[in-house]
Amino acid sequence: MLITKKWMDRLTGPYRSSGMFRCFAESQSMDSVSSKAILLIDETKVTILFLNFFQTKVIDHLTYERTVIEEEQVALGGGLSVVWHFSAGRKHWRFRIMKKIIPLGDEQREFLTQLE
Repeated sequence: MLITKKWMDRLTGPYRSSGMFRCFAESQSMDSVSSKAILLIDETKVTILFLNFFQTKVIDHLTYERTVIEEEQVALGGGLSVVWHFSAGRKHWRFRIMKKIIPLGDEQREFLTQLE
């Protein structure tokens, strides 16, 4: 599946509100329903959208208030991706986020600036 802004708009539409930033990520957590995810973030909450194998629809979603997120760490490194991990409740999440996906323009970078 080609990752484009139109594709992201279609999948995030029902979950996205104004002022939210989004990115495509790979989940590396045992608690994940799927390994492909779209992350949405704003000042108050984080939403995780899990995608099906073909990345054509959202099969599950979770929303956490940013106040319940603990042990948050961002490993920037010098490579092509960033690892973001955190705990919320009893679940531990780990996502690998590509720094740049050309068809998405600056969306990946804008999301990563929200984590800093």
